[in-house]
Amino acid sequence: MSQSKIVAFVEPSFYGVSFAKAAYAQGHKVVAIVSSVDNPALYGYEGIYHDLLVADIREEQSIYDAIAGSAYYGKLDALIPATDYASHLTARVAERLGLRGVPYEAALRARNKDLARQAYEAHGVPGAKYEKVGTFEEAARAADAIGYPVVLKPTNCASSQGVYYIHGEAELREAFEELRQFKVTYMDFKVRDEYLIEEYIDGQEFSVELFLEEGRPAFAAVTEKLTSPLPYFVEVLHTLPTSVHQDREADLIATAVQAVAAIGITGGPSHVELKLSPAGPRIIEVNGRPGGDQISSDLLVQAFGIDVFAATVRYYLGEPSSLAPDRKRAAAIAYLTAEREGIVERVAGAAELADSPYLVRANIAVQPGDRVKTARSSDDRLGYVITAADTPDEAKEAARALIGSIGIDYREEQLPIAQAT
Repeated sequence: MSQSKIVAFVEPSFYGVSFAKAAYAQGHKVVAIVSSVDNPALYGYEGIYHDLLVADIREEQSIYDAIAGSAYYGKLDALIPATDYASHLTARVAERLGLRGVPYEAALRARNKDLARQAYEAHGVPGAKYEKVGTFEEAARAADAIGYPVVLKPTNCASSQGVYYIHGEAELREAFEELRQFKVTYMDFKVRDEYLIEEYIDGQEFSVELFLEEGRPAFAAVTEKLTSPLPYFVEVLHTLPTSVHQDREADLIATAVQAVAAIGITGGPSHVELKLSPAGPRIIEVNGRPGGDQISSDLLVQAFGIDVFAATVRYYLGEPSSLAPDRKRAAAIAYLTAEREGIVERVAGAAELADSPYLVRANIAVQPGDRVKTARSSDDRLGYVITAADTPDEAKEAARALIGSIGIDYREEQLPIAQAT
């Protein structure tokens, strides 16, 4: 264990809670910079931090002032973003404090898809044709120039929020009007009123889990991804390492490294999303952090014995960290989604999941009485199962079978008397 240091995290949440857990387990003093004192309970890290500082995490100056007004000013050993949305703000504050981190401009590109697309284009990274638009008229012209089908998306959101697959102008008009009503995303961060029209890239989707040291991969693995049927892009199955196109793993990793370099990230973790098109790998986006969706917290651990969160804490502290795998297995996660909109009457099969020798963990969150709908974003998923096995095919098929064994019955909704008659 390294000597105890003071490590601060900006808004630990979702995947970022694993950062706080890793630092706490390493014996460091964990300081959480939060928007509310209720957030440790909300996000599940009560008991694994030592102090809280309250700030408006949407404002760089507020984060800086919270630190400057505390006993930790001049004493922090690391400041780490623990939510995507504040990553660029955290990077700026870290620079002001003289602490190690992702360069601000790189973090800003990773957070804003239009800036990232410009960087890919400038550095010759294979990607999608695109245009940044602000009005429907601009969007229609861009779609005509690129050619349908296209993808319409916000420039600064995540989790497939506000992402539309578009066949023609009528669909584009409807989707664009819906997207213009989408003003606030997670944690009250504002949705920019500039959007992207992108070429739809056909092909198998992957992500590359990277950890760079001085621009070179200290570790890289390819995750196979399955998304929901179009017109939505909700991720419903991840398999690590990939069970398909294994002969193209080196190409996928090389393109991911090229994209991360274009963004300006030279060290630490990245989660890079790509498609393997008929013309080769094409970049979708770079996230300058470990992969979410339990990819880093569970699948990497089960498949290779690698704790990327612990490695990242050490990286930010300037300490060496081994990323050598201590096993060679495979893991998968499959998500439960609703077949239709309605009120849940009964959920069957959850108790039997534990009988599977492949099961690592299950979280079936849907309950009788819940109103559910078909998944349009990651928020609409209803639970998951994680499996581990000797091969990717085994892990994937086990996850599919287990999630398929969960049955949801829907209540027949009664129409109001006036409508029924």
